[in-house]
Amino acid sequence: MSLADGRSFTVAIAALSETGATRAGVVLEADAVAYLVRESAITDLSDRAVNALARGRKTRRELEVRLRRVQPDAALIGEALDRLTASGVLSDEEVAHAEAAARLRRGEAPAKVRQVLRRKGVEGRMVNEAVSAAISEDGFDELASCRALAEKRVRALGAKEPAVLRRRLVAFLQRRGFGGSVIGRVLREVLGRETESDNA
Repeated sequence: MSLADGRSFTVAIAALSETGATRAGVVLEADAVAYLVRESAITDLSDRAVNALARGRKTRRELEVRLRRVQPDAALIGEALDRLTASGVLSDEEVAHAEAAARLRRGEAPAKVRQVLRRKGVEGRMVNEAVSAAISEDGFDELASCRALAEKRVRALGAKEPAVLRRRLVAFLQRRGFGGSVIGRVLREVLGRETESDNA
């Protein structure tokens, strides 16, 4: 809609109905104009958030950070995201479940996945539920996953001095979030086999 002073707004039809601005030439009170200005800002923020979601999974916190670049008013951002959450377009729970499953399949350890989800702004209980569900649904085996990554990494590193190979392998597995006990066991298995094949 457009005002006589040249300002134009993009708002939902419900907002126009709320102010009685559904007909051309209607005179609006100052509070009605303020309401439409606010609704227009929320509509713009919602559209930006939906566009960001169309390009990939985003949590509420990630969208808040993105929207703050164009709108300093946290209340408007909050209202836009609340509406998207209420309509089912935005769901940290769905993002957490999808992200946890995808990251575990890529070979990240549960501890690393939890860390990433917390950094994305997912609430603690939701993080734990998502990771536990992904482990259960996919039959994730941390030791087997760590072993598979280690074997692949050893092949990629090629012939190295044992100490260099061990150091690089440990660093690689730690970056993936695996703990010391799992790494130690896998190193004994994988590097033990490497030594045996070198001596054969």
